[in-house]
Amino acid sequence: MKILILFLTISLTNYSVTKKNIEKERSLLKTEYLSNENKANTLNEARIKLTECLYNDIFNHWYTTKWSFEGHSEKPKQGTIACGYFVSTTLRDVGFNINRYKLAQKSPEDEAKVIACGTSIEKLQNVSKQELKKHFLKQKDGIYFIGLDFHVGYIYKNNQEVYFIHSNYIENKGVMKETIENSKAIVSSKYFIASITHNDNLIKKWLLKEIIATN
Repeated sequence: MKILILFLTISLTNYSVTKKNIEKERSLLKTEYLSNENKANTLNEARIKLTECLYNDIFNHWYTTKWSFEGHSEKPKQGTIACGYFVSTTLRDVGFNINRYKLAQKSPEDEAKVIACGTSIEKLQNVSKQELKKHFLKQKDGIYFIGLDFHVGYIYKNNQEVYFIHSNYIENKGVMKETIENSKAIVSSKYFIASITHNDNLIKKWLLKEIIATN
């Protein structure tokens, strides 16, 4: 028990440090963005940095955290977290100025619209997992939000691989990364997709710490 408590304490300390380091990098990029005439370059730097921080730093802390329907833990590997709260909490912790409670309580379609920040979302209906993968293989590498009938999570597309990162309700497995082919949870009659990596409106919100409206 003492070893477990020590492990959780170290993990939470590391997570706190991770968030602080991300905030420092975001703040530096903000300063660069505001002072640089070529804002497109800084925006691309921010796009790359945000994607790296979310995928390599934030997600890695949350893997194996258990799922429950009412789960809304703010601490990786402690308590439980529902799929909507996994998305909203990780977005907040990577530096977005967002109300994680209001976002998590929205429908999958409305959650996609909030994340889209005024840009259009993609809607797919009656497609197989194979067709869903083919769709993402045509997209740019990066992170996307995906809403299903009754579930939400992230898609991470890298070269020829497409991963579903989510808090898995099946057998309460919780936060995990799996290929689309191997995911039982990604089956849905419709999908609502919003780009995170390639949404300039969203990247600017992160960069400038502007509020993302959830009303």
